[in-house]
Amino acid sequence: MRAALMVAESGSFSGAARRLNRKQSTLSYAVATLESQLGVALFDRTDGQRPKPTEVGRLLLLEMEAVVRRADEIKKQAQAATSGLENELDITIDAFHPASDLAAALDGFAERFPTVQLRLTLESMGAVQERVLDGTSILGISGGYLSLPPALMADAVSRITRIPVASPRHPLAAESASSVPLRRGMLLDHVQIVVSDRSKITEGRDFAVYTGRTWRVSDLALKRDLLIAGLGWGYLPEHMIADDIARGALRPLRVEGLRERNVVALLVIRRRDRILGPAARWVLSRLIETDGRSNEIESEIATATQDEVERSKHAKRQRAGRTGMPAGKPRPGRRKNGR
Repeated sequence: MRAALMVAESGSFSGAARRLNRKQSTLSYAVATLESQLGVALFDRTDGQRPKPTEVGRLLLLEMEAVVRRADEIKKQAQAATSGLENELDITIDAFHPASDLAAALDGFAERFPTVQLRLTLESMGAVQERVLDGTSILGISGGYLSLPPALMADAVSRITRIPVASPRHPLAAESASSVPLRRGMLLDHVQIVVSDRSKITEGRDFAVYTGRTWRVSDLALKRDLLIAGLGWGYLPEHMIADDIARGALRPLRVEGLRERNVVALLVIRRRDRILGPAARWVLSRLIETDGRSNEIESEIATATQDEVERSKHAKRQRAGRTGMPAGKPRPGRRKNGR
């Protein structure tokens, strides 16, 4: 098949023989044998004319090209397997991580590792750690607000900023339009929309939740749509809603004691006992290189985590005051996690 394809490409048996570094008689015999096996003539060999593919030959040559290409891919995969290259690379990404940053990190991956299949999964909160811990994913991009289990190791990647927002039609946004910050207690009278996951790692834990009236969703895009519709208030990544704020679909909230800009560090995590293959090591290095502020970010992780703990304690005390329940006791039936 390779001989026939080369004849079609070069336009002559002699040219094909030179390019394949074979004798012309050997190449002509190979093509004639193939035609005999197929029972059709692939080329019109009229005396004195350059060999041209016949009508059926053109169709079969297209199929042969696909077969040869696939054979080459299989050979490369076999060679890659013996050299330790992964067949597939599974990465789980926190929904907070900007898609543009991920695309920049993966630029060039397909060219460098053409045989490696890439599988990207979007998750929230503890689900990222969970998929890395159980071996489903080789790498994960997780929020630094979670403590790191001993089985995992991490490198700083970047950071994102969350801001509290609501639709201009929402009562909180209308009140926040003045120069005076809202009283923190006002949050307790309105629904806060938070993203939740079902992982065991964050079960029963809340992050930046300030009211007992919550709607919990599993998708960050859905949360954004509900906030734009005026159905509640909540935190969203600034990079995700910059255009919404610019066109007036969402309005930042100013509340006493509530950070107007909440910084979250992002980490790339992996198991300590797992040796990374060439493709995973390449992606890891690219993720770390995408942000030159690694040392600065690492110093912020502990601070950001402690801030979340203190805010969570304060919110629990406020909710306990309204419900009459002890601050350390969870609500009956409350199982999901949120942020």
